[in-house]
Amino acid sequence: MIERVDANPRLVVSELKDMHREGLIEFKDGDIYLTNKGKKEIERRKVRYYDVRCSQCIGRGYKTDAFGILDKFKEIAKARPKPTADYDQGYIRPEDLMQRVAFIYERGDVEGADIMVIGDDDLISIALALTEMPHKITVLEIDDRLIKFINDAAEKYDFPITAHKFDVRHDVPEQFIGSYDVFITDPVETIPGITLFLSRAASTLRKAGAGYFGLTHIEASLPKWQQIERILLDMNFVITDILRDFNVYPMLDNLDISEDNYIVRKLVSELTGKQEIDADFYRSSLVRVEAVGRAEPKVRGDYELNQEVYVDDESIVTAMAMRVL
Repeated sequence: MIERVDANPRLVVSELKDMHREGLIEFKDGDIYLTNKGKKEIERRKVRYYDVRCSQCIGRGYKTDAFGILDKFKEIAKARPKPTADYDQGYIRPEDLMQRVAFIYERGDVEGADIMVIGDDDLISIALALTEMPHKITVLEIDDRLIKFINDAAEKYDFPITAHKFDVRHDVPEQFIGSYDVFITDPVETIPGITLFLSRAASTLRKAGAGYFGLTHIEASLPKWQQIERILLDMNFVITDILRDFNVYPMLDNLDISEDNYIVRKLVSELTGKQEIDADFYRSSLVRVEAVGRAEPKVRGDYELNQEVYVDDESIVTAMAMRVL
């Protein structure tokens, strides 16, 4: 339910509680069922549901291995460092990553491109390198484990990748400013946080450069989307594409469910009594932007990280990252 509704999980749970009080639904063994009253209401309203998504591509419209590199990527990635809440990490499924690369390629942003990746939990730098099409890929990353893993893979397989230590609190190093055709990043979804990350990424672009980032409906309401769109316009970006729920984060492969997804787990437990999360509910839309002329970062210079960068009243999964501040 959460993945199909454009609302914060707190609101979904609140609505379900109201439906339960009205006798429209009931809870059994951790699952939700329509009552007889609920079924009659469905009939009265003539509610219908059709599964309209393509079963082969999960509605994305892209092949899961367009470049024939999926198996090789899995082989390399199997030794990847485990995600940690220390850096608010989490990665998408390899199949989804291949479809993301296919989309970026289709938009003309892979072949011969100089690509900047800020934060590479997904190892998209390696996936892009496996296509043998980018000219250069630079990764700016805070996690020393990922930096070493990516650089070791680049040396072993002769990839055109270099990974460097980078703290988003500081400006991007001068040698990377205005030097890239494309940026890729997955920022936190508070307004200060996404402004900071997108500003750092924007500073790396050449004139008319493009960028890719993820944005959810789970931790970003429509009013927040509106604010983000205004920020993008202020930075001389135009949104060219939004692919809904394109990125799926497998819960069991990412952060420890009992701790790092505490808020969602607590909501589910209060509602149904179920103690575990058993669905990959956390999904983000893939957004492509393009600069009209030169991108203009809204944040320049040093920036002090504080609670508002990582957490706001819509935070659900990322909230536990606050324990490291």
